[in-house]
Formats: sequence, structure tokens, C-alpha cells
Amino acid sequence: MLAALIIATVLDLGLGLLLASVSGFILQGVNNTGPMMPDAVFFVLMIALCFGAPIAAWSVRRRLAPAVVLAIAYSPPIVLVAALSAEPLFV
Repeated sequence: MLAALIIATVLDLGLGLLLASVSGFILQGVNNTGPMMPDAVFFVLMIALCFGAPIAAWSVRRRLAPAVVLAIAYSPPIVLVAALSAEPLFV
């Protein structure tokens, strides 16, 4: 489980850095030409989840079951895949 948690941490932090680095391009025109406000809120919450999920998983790894800890750690990629696969439904 420790190896899977380390992989999830690296994945989450990499995804969080990627989202934070492109946030200026995406959220630049929220008031004028950018995404609608719920999309911007989802984007900012996704960045917070990417940085918060590894911290939460590492802090509860001794108290919770390994499956729950890995579900917490892998939640940002799961949410991202769900959002990307549901995107054509909302266009």
C-alpha cells in the first residue's frame, strides 16, 4: 500500500501543479470571456483537492482501512476522468 500511496501522491501533486500552471489561461476572463462561474469554482476546487487529498491520505493512513486511504489518495484523478468523460454531455 505504501508504494501505491507514494504513486498517488506524485500523481496528485503533478496534476495540481499542471492545473495551477494553466489556471491563468483558463480563469483569466471569468468575468468577460472565460468559463462560467460554476466551471471556475469547479476548477479551483479541483486544484484544492489535488493538493489536499495526499495530505489527508497520509494523515489517516494508520487509522483507516487501506482501501479507503487509497480511495482518498486517488480521488483527484478519478474526479478528473469523470469530468472529462462527462464533458461532451454538457456542450
